[in-house]
Amino acid sequence: MRPVQQRNPVLTPAVHVALATVALGAVLTLGAVAGPRQLAAGVLLLGLVVAWGWPGALGLPSRVGTSVVVALGAVLLVGSVVPGLVRLRGPEGGLGWLPAAVSLSFLLAFAHQLVRRDGRPRVVESVSSVVLALAVVAGGSLLVPLAGTQVGTDLVVSALAAAAASAVADITGRWMASRAWLTPLSMVAGGGAAVGAAVLVGADVAWTTCLLLGVAVGVTSQAARALLAVLPTMAGTRPRLVAAAVALLVAGPLVYTVARVLVPAALPA
Repeated sequence: MRPVQQRNPVLTPAVHVALATVALGAVLTLGAVAGPRQLAAGVLLLGLVVAWGWPGALGLPSRVGTSVVVALGAVLLVGSVVPGLVRLRGPEGGLGWLPAAVSLSFLLAFAHQLVRRDGRPRVVESVSSVVLALAVVAGGSLLVPLAGTQVGTDLVVSALAAAAASAVADITGRWMASRAWLTPLSMVAGGGAAVGAAVLVGADVAWTTCLLLGVAVGVTSQAARALLAVLPTMAGTRPRLVAAAVALLVAGPLVYTVARVLVPAALPA
C-alpha cells in the first residue's frame, strides 16, 4: 500500500495580502488609540515597507536609489504632521508643513534621476512611479493629526477596520463565481466593519457617517489591491506586503475628507 502524501496548503496571494493587511491594520489601530505620535510611527513603518518593496513590485530601474528616495520622503512626510515635532499653525488641521514636505520629496525624486549612473533608462516611468509612492505615503500621513482628538481616533479606527474587512472579502475571489462581485462585497464588508468598529469603541459619530466612510474606504482599498494584483511580481513576498500597506494608506485622504466635511470636531484645534 502506497503511503498517502501529505500536501501543504498553499495560500493564494489574496490570502497573503489579506493577512498582511489585517496585521498592519492592527498596528495602525493600536497606534491611533495610543496617540498621534504612535500612529505616526505606524504610518512611517508602512511607508518604509512601501519603500522597501515598491521598486521590485513595479520592476523599476535603480532599485536602491528608488528605495532610498521613497524612504527619505516617508520620513519627511510623516514627520511634517507629528504634533510637537514641528510647529503647526493655522486652519490646516495639523497639516501646515505637509505641502512643504511633499515639495521636498518630489524634488528628491527628480534629483535622484540626475545622479543616476546607469544611463537613465525608463526615466519617465521611474519618476512617475516614485511620485506615486510618495503620494500614497502622503495620503496615509493625513491619518496622523486625526488621532489628536477622540472623534478623529474613532474615525481612523473605523476606516482601518473597513480596509481590513475589504481585504478579507478579497479571499472570496478564489472562487470564480464570486469574482464579479468582489467590489460590491468589499463595499458591504467595509461599511459593516466601519459601523461595527464605531459601535464597539462607542464612537460619538453618526452611524451613517461611519457607513459612508466604510463603503468608500472598502472600495478604494479593494481598487488599490486590484491594480497591484495583476503584476507578475505579486508572486513575491515584498510586493504582497506593499499591496497590503498601500491598501491601508489610501484610506487617509478619505478619512480626512469625511472629517473635514462631515465631522469638523475630529480635526485638531
